[in-house]
Amino acid sequence: MTVLQLILAILAVYRVAHMIAKEDGPFDVLSWIRGKVDPEQKAWIGRGLNCVVCLSFWLSLVVFALGGSWLEWLAVAGGVMIFHKSVNK
Repeated sequence: MTVLQLILAILAVYRVAHMIAKEDGPFDVLSWIRGKVDPEQKAWIGRGLNCVVCLSFWLSLVVFALGGSWLEWLAVAGGVMIFHKSVNK
């Protein structure tokens, strides 16, 4: 994985994780899904669906599934966390 591919993977995973966790989506479909999965957010999946960093950890598994190494998976997840923390100061 080149540096450019790593940066693009970080930005792509961040975008999808932010969309799922924080946005309503068209016709409020994403907020509806979050409400149906765990309305009171007591289970780990309900809390995880509202956390950009949690979602990015699991979404970055796509890198691993597409033939990347486990180190690239963790690099993308870590990059998303650093980017998220720097954007949301």
